Amino acid sequence: MSHDERMGAFDAVMWGIEDDPVLRSVIVAMVTTDSVPDRHALTERVERLTRVVPKLRQCVIGNPVSLIPPRWVTDPDFDLDYHLRWVALPAGEQDLSGALRIAERAAEQDFDRDRPLWELTVATGLDGDGAAIVLKLHHAITDGVGGMMLAATLFDMAPDAPDLGPMPAAPAPGERLDPVQRLAHGLDYEVQESRGLLQGLAAHGIGLAQRALADPVGSLQGASAFAASAARLLAPASEPLSPVMTGRSLDVRCALLHAPLADLKAAGKSVGGTLNDAFMAVVARGLRAYHSDLGVDVEALRVNMPVNMRTDGDSAGGNAWVPARFALPLVGATPQDTMRELHPVLLAARTEPALPVSTVVYRLLCTLPNPLATTIAGGLMKGTDVAATNVPGPPFPVYVSGARVTRLVPFAPKGGASLNVALMSYDGTAFLGITIDPVAVTDPDLLVNCLSAALQAVRSAA
Repeated sequence: MSHDERMGAFDAVMWGIEDDPVLRSVIVAMVTTDSVPDRHALTERVERLTRVVPKLRQCVIGNPVSLIPPRWVTDPDFDLDYHLRWVALPAGEQDLSGALRIAERAAEQDFDRDRPLWELTVATGLDGDGAAIVLKLHHAITDGVGGMMLAATLFDMAPDAPDLGPMPAAPAPGERLDPVQRLAHGLDYEVQESRGLLQGLAAHGIGLAQRALADPVGSLQGASAFAASAARLLAPASEPLSPVMTGRSLDVRCALLHAPLADLKAAGKSVGGTLNDAFMAVVARGLRAYHSDLGVDVEALRVNMPVNMRTDGDSAGGNAWVPARFALPLVGATPQDTMRELHPVLLAARTEPALPVSTVVYRLLCTLPNPLATTIAGGLMKGTDVAATNVPGPPFPVYVSGARVTRLVPFAPKGGASLNVALMSYDGTAFLGITIDPVAVTDPDLLVNCLSAALQAVRSAA
């Protein structure tokens, strides 16, 4: 059976804006293990994964001047050996820094767009007997939470893998369409999408009308709040707020920090807040210290923070988040003060009234030629100073083909920002993967040291 399908509106925008390579959306995750996974078992597990998640065997077919989103098409020449690679860490780089170099190279390089959009590299020799597994996915396949759901299918809860039963059948290649058929399919898609868009707008309008009749004053206030929210989310911002983190490039530096998860949770709870408040306090205080060490005072930086919209019934594929952009105040004499100041700001960002209708905006962007859509989206993204995301991972030890996982670290895409700080929890530890543009952050070591000091300070707040 063929699983070929049209790319969703949000995924299509994420794909199309890469006409500007600074806006590339490559997700990289690094897993380290205490021993080398069994090669045959891991190969079989990845093969199984590509059969149950069709996008891992699909490539993207589209036209840059088309107003119709591209299609996911099953690759008839899919070659697992191309996507799953085994290498040995070279002498002198058989430590964490060597593993990070592999993650950096993965993040810097674009995909071969004639193949499925993922790669998995197993680097052996880490600290003698271990391995580093670097997974690279395009954001059009899935988001951070979905990526964690995909990765979970590679993990076991014990060293001995369970019997998963017969290998599922591979997805069949889709039918080859001639130009007339492609045009017909595209027009049919546009009709269906236009109908859905109009129905959604009509339903929203009916809801507004009903609320206006029931509560005229409250409805007017709600409409005003919605309009203000939409203005905040969609206002162009092509220039960052930082006076020093202004350059942008394709280069990547990856860094890793970690701390006991319980410490960060306790820090947030100590001021009536959450883990996310503590995490963002680390980001805010670290960036304030970095600017101060460079002789610059900055009151706020523009943040892009994804808000997860995924529900229990959603599949791992595709994206189910919307971007919240807001000014993050770099305030607070103490870590507790910072968390108290940030809590209402972060809560407001996650509950913006206009967030649920972001999909309408991306549907509209989908109807524009790529160059124009890229210009508009770039105006929303390139003025971002920092991206930040928080993704929960397994709260207990997991194994990969017999090897115990010791680290689980995300390196999220910069997406036009100068850096991305991503937190992932695993087995009681909070791992912070920091993806840095060294042209924007001219002293990456100083930045990492500032974030490390901020992490320790926030931990002490508990």
